[in-house]
Amino acid sequence: MNYLSPRLEGATIFNPLPLRRFDLIHAFNRIPLGLRPYVIGLESHLPRAFGMEGTPLWHMLTRSLASRRCRGIIAISEFARRTFLAQHGDQMPELKNKLHVRYPNITIPTAGDALDPAGNGPIRVVFTGNHFARKGGCVAVVLAELARDRGLPLIVDIVSKLEVGGSIWTDPTDAAVYPPYLARLGLPNVRLHQNLPNAAVQDLMRQAHFTLLPTFGDTFGFTAIESMANHTPVIATRQGALPEVISHMQDGILLDLPVTELGEWVHLGRSDRQSTQFVQIWRDEVQRLAEAALQAIIKVTEKRQTMACMRRAARFSAMRFTADDASLYWDRFYDAAVEGVVPADRGRD
Repeated sequence: MNYLSPRLEGATIFNPLPLRRFDLIHAFNRIPLGLRPYVIGLESHLPRAFGMEGTPLWHMLTRSLASRRCRGIIAISEFARRTFLAQHGDQMPELKNKLHVRYPNITIPTAGDALDPAGNGPIRVVFTGNHFARKGGCVAVVLAELARDRGLPLIVDIVSKLEVGGSIWTDPTDAAVYPPYLARLGLPNVRLHQNLPNAAVQDLMRQAHFTLLPTFGDTFGFTAIESMANHTPVIATRQGALPEVISHMQDGILLDLPVTELGEWVHLGRSDRQSTQFVQIWRDEVQRLAEAALQAIIKVTEKRQTMACMRRAARFSAMRFTADDASLYWDRFYDAAVEGVVPADRGRD
């Protein structure tokens, strides 16, 4: 429905043709319209009707979640669960009664570690994200500049379509902010890849010392678990669900970011993203995060054994997200959902 209007992002409709009879729909983020029973996953807010809370559309979608037609609500992280509960408070206990937490899953590669931590080559760091500024691409290029200026042999691979500003909810809206950061893509220790298939991206991760995700606004960060599954630790901001995924200085590195009680960047969603005040806040954070990332990289890589242990731990942590376990979980969940509402796991209350 968001193709008709961005204000209708919270709902979806399935193509009725050809006619098929489904017992159950598994939706994600967008509530399916119709009569068929469904379960729905969420990454943060549900319903997704940003700026329309309290409107007839919001109430209609919320009533659908509370109805018997919705057999289960599955948050993909504890962060998503907290956000959902804060969104609805105690007004609708029937929502809480069908709320579960289940992490997403990926197919874990079977290949061994492709990087020799004892090797003598340059430190390799990979950043991937089409929303260049939101995901931390500006931090990545400043990191490359700092490393060059200090004589540290470090190469940063950037995989991005370089989308910045405008409607991206974390970014300054002034287009003049970005040219100095984009110009750093021409540094001798920066390599830009604008169009790579996922297999090639994962190969870059596999051969890197770190994947960089200093994001200003991510609910989960699938890049993190893909990287860890390939033995590569992640350097990420301490926001969203990333602190649930990464254990600081064990299987990755967490960079501090000022966040709310829910775990979102305190400046997320500001209405003054065009202001000089916000631009300065954002620039200062970019510089601080780049400095912190550089110091963390130096600390870990100066001891080869530390690097090797962190890579083993990253791979071990990624096994929590294996698709094999998820298949068993969802088979049982679907069977139960076809019969009726699946009660929430009370152990999480």
